[in-house]
Order: sequence, then structure tokens, then C-alpha cells
Amino acid sequence: KETALQIINFLKSSVEKKEVNEDYVDSIDVAIDCIADAFEVNKEEDSATVKTSFRGKSLQEILSEFKDQEPAGEAQVPVHVEHDEEVVKKADELKLEGNKAMARKDFQGAVDKYTEALELTPKNVIYLSNRAAAYSSLRDHEKAIEDANAAIAIDPSYSKAYSRLGLAYYALGKPKDALEAYKKGMESEGDKPTESMKKGYETAKKKVEESLNVAAPEQPSTTDRSTPSASASANSSTGAGAGGLPDLGGLASMLGGAGGLEGILNSPIAQQMMQDPNLMSNLMNNPALSQMAQNFGAGNGQMPDLNSLMNNPMLRNLANQFMQG
Repeated sequence: KETALQIINFLKSSVEKKEVNEDYVDSIDVAIDCIADAFEVNKEEDSATVKTSFRGKSLQEILSEFKDQEPAGEAQVPVHVEHDEEVVKKADELKLEGNKAMARKDFQGAVDKYTEALELTPKNVIYLSNRAAAYSSLRDHEKAIEDANAAIAIDPSYSKAYSRLGLAYYALGKPKDALEAYKKGMESEGDKPTESMKKGYETAKKKVEESLNVAAPEQPSTTDRSTPSASASANSSTGAGAGGLPDLGGLASMLGGAGGLEGILNSPIAQQMMQDPNLMSNLMNNPALSQMAQNFGAGNGQMPDLNSLMNNPMLRNLANQFMQG
């Protein structure tokens, strides 16, 4: 409060001494009222406070004495500030040299320049991120991860560090870690993530999905599972000929024709059946053939055992009846 009253005293004195243009006097008065209200002081007590708390010295006198007294070590302060500026400037020059080395694909040279810059400013996230990119170009992805994580630890909102991290993880065959890094990078970029970040995210996501598909082997279809059984059944059928098909020679011989399918079609029974439609109707009503058809259906469409058919007395008798006309 004493300081507020000292300032009020200074403003009043400036108006009284006409050190302020008359056009701004009203503004000064408003400022005095605002300071008094803000610090809850009585603006009329300014002179008394200056006398008691500041030994009667005005604000101008206090500042003048302070300027005349040079504190110990004051001369070194500007030098220190100047030195800091020089360090920052030198580090930035080294970074630019590193960028040029990257452009001409001198990746080790780029690492060296970024390292020199980091020796001057160890916590610069830009230099760390750039060196991570240079390490990735050298296929030293482990060191790239170290630099990217170091940059994120210093500034979690620096999105480029997540991009470097995602690239390094992806190159090491760790798509899940890469996906997580790109995801955080997109979150750090807000509502409008960069195209490079989105592309990295989608690439890592696709790789993760592919790895999941490889981990879950495809189940064989019903057709695939049934095929071996059908083949085995065809090959194991009694009387099978070449290629797993039934030997028609015996059946053709039984029907009075030559061997093979041609023999069956040219047999007397087949010829008689084609010439007499009623004969086919009677044939289908024969109990023996009905039983054979039922057995064929029960076998899931597999050919019946022809040896058993040829040795069937009822079928042989039926064939003899046809052949006798």
C-alpha cells in the first residue's frame, strides 16, 4: 500500500509541476482514483506516507539514487545476456548446417551438426527432432527413438517428435507402437492434423491389421473339407477304374453289350428300352431297381458297387428277361 501511495504522490506532483500536458490531466486523475480503489488506500494520505515510509523521498529521488549506485557484479549482467544471444545464434547456425547436410544426404554430417547445436542448447526440441530424423536416415532407429522421446519429454505438444517416433518404430517392425505414436501426434495437432501425420497413421494401422490377419489362419471351407473324403470314397469304391470312375465293362457285359459306356448304349436291353417307352415305365416299377436307387441316394450320390450289382440274382434275372424279349 505504501508503494501505491508513493505512485499516487508521484502522479499528483507531476500534475502540480505541470510535467503533464493539460489534455491528459483528467486521465491522470482517473488513474489516481483507480489506484486508490484497487489498493484500498486513501489518496489524500500520499504525502504523509512518503514522509514516514520513504524518509520524505519522492519516487523520482529514490530511482535517481538507485541509478547512481552500481550493484556488485552489475557490469557482468549485460555480458552474460550478450553471451546467451551469441550461443543461441551459433546453435541456430549449426542447425542450418545440419539441414543442408540432410539435403545432400550427408546424414552422418547432419547428426554431427545437430549434436554440436545440442551441446549449446541441450533442451531444444527442434534440434532433437532433426537429429532423430538424421538417425532414421542412417537406419539407427534406436537412437532416433531416444531423441524423439527426449523431445516429447521436454515439450509434449511438439508434434514432429511423434512423427519421428512413429517412423522409427515402424522401421523396427513395431507397427503397434508406431500407430500409438502417430495417434498422439494427431492429437497434438488438434482438429487439423497434417497430411504426413495422417498418412503415417493410416500406414501403421494397415500394417497392424495385416499382422492380425496373419495371426488368425484362415479356416478351410466346407467344400475343402469334404473334397478329401469324396476323393477317398471314389478311390476306395470296389470296381473303380482309372481316374476313380466305376468300371462299366462288367455292367455292359451283363446287359449283353461290349465293354465301356458305348457297349451299354448298344446293348440289346438299351436298344429295346429306347424303342419301347412302356418298357422303361415297367423297369422303374421293378422293386429291385427301386431298392438300388434308394441305396444310391443313401450314399450321398456315390456310385453303387457294380460288382455287387452284377452278382445280384434279381438284377441278373431282370437282364435275362429283357434279353429274351
